[in-house]
Amino acid sequence: MNTEIEGVILAGGKSKRMGTNKSLIKLNTKPLIQHVYARLIDQVSHVTINTNQPISTFPENIQFQDRILNNPGPLAGIQAGLFYAKKSWVQFCPNDSPFLPINLVEKLSFYIKDKGPTIILPSLFDRLEPVFILCHRSLLKNLEDFISAGGRKMELWIKENNYKAVNFSDPKAFVNINTHSELSKIEKENK
Repeated sequence: MNTEIEGVILAGGKSKRMGTNKSLIKLNTKPLIQHVYARLIDQVSHVTINTNQPISTFPENIQFQDRILNNPGPLAGIQAGLFYAKKSWVQFCPNDSPFLPINLVEKLSFYIKDKGPTIILPSLFDRLEPVFILCHRSLLKNLEDFISAGGRKMELWIKENNYKAVNFSDPKAFVNINTHSELSKIEKENK
């Protein structure tokens, strides 16, 4: 566990493709967000949840809403997470990725250095995994300016900053579940 890094689960999306709150969809009898929480909690000092719909299975005092209401997607959750952060570094993870690596924070935080990158994120087969960023709180104003200027693409914002991509090799590690058919497929593969 890294006590200098806190975790934020991004669960503020609209879940349009799923048709209902993805956080509460069950994978093998357990809500998706519970899978993510269980894999993240032992890697960080504490976990909070960015959600615009309260999740009754978690205490209210660890949940917070977006602060920007014009729906800039996951960037709104990251902005709110950085705003409320108590630590200098925040590990973000989406609520729909039940197989996130149990060594995610360890691998990414290895690259925290004085005057080093302010964003560290996984890469899988040369593809960035932007919603799994380890981000320094000092980027709050930078992100707010990006959003105010109309920016909505996470990868574009990341590439405008000092970032480091860290290679991972497990193809399941960053799988996210957006539809009922994806959920069914993953359930069959994991029986």
